Amino acid sequence: MTVAAALFDLDDTLYREMDFVESGFMAVAGFLSEHYGFNEEIIFDKTMDILRAFGRGKIFDRLLNALDISDEAMVHYLVYIYRTHRPDIHTYEEAIPVLKGLRAAGVKTGLITDGMAVVQQNKVAALGIYGLFDVVIYTDAIGRPYWKPSPVPFKMALQILGTTARESVYVGDDPLKDFHAPNALGMKSVQIIREGAIARDAGQGYAAQTIINTLSEYFGVTYGYAINNDK
Repeated sequence: MTVAAALFDLDDTLYREMDFVESGFMAVAGFLSEHYGFNEEIIFDKTMDILRAFGRGKIFDRLLNALDISDEAMVHYLVYIYRTHRPDIHTYEEAIPVLKGLRAAGVKTGLITDGMAVVQQNKVAALGIYGLFDVVIYTDAIGRPYWKPSPVPFKMALQILGTTARESVYVGDDPLKDFHAPNALGMKSVQIIREGAIARDAGQGYAAQTIINTLSEYFGVTYGYAINNDK
């Protein structure tokens, strides 16, 4: 396998997204503990229980209701805390060595990530990986219509990197949005399914061409000499 450019998704590709969720919930729990006297750990556990029971959406509304706090402004402030806090997150163990290895081998690297721009920027800053990419595209900064699966951010990245689609690869985790544009553009598409993750079905054109469990599994064959390189 020879590629000129390797592009990556962020959430659940380079780090575990649930770590961000838990970090945000802990920030919210710390605020409520400080201002209302609640036990921080109990608040955190209660918030996690709400997430498991109802999924995402109106989590903090339900939390304040359970705490008998009726304050619409407070709901918005908790969302603000969650979205703007400096997250306590770390990359998967292999991520940084693989990125460094690719760059040492002369492969250009890029990041394309959906989500609110300020949130994703905080994640990248906390992970300390911005300098490992030749281009970073926060799709939200372009506009909500250009979140994946829009081909626009992929075309932008390829143009900035000066590479063609056929000599580039995109690695992500979500077949519902990650691979449709790369496939249509002629890029190599790779789905990473981490241990314990649930494989999601994809419709025609949405499935990745290759499925892996680790980044080094795909890139380590060609760039094995550079993996675990501390330079």
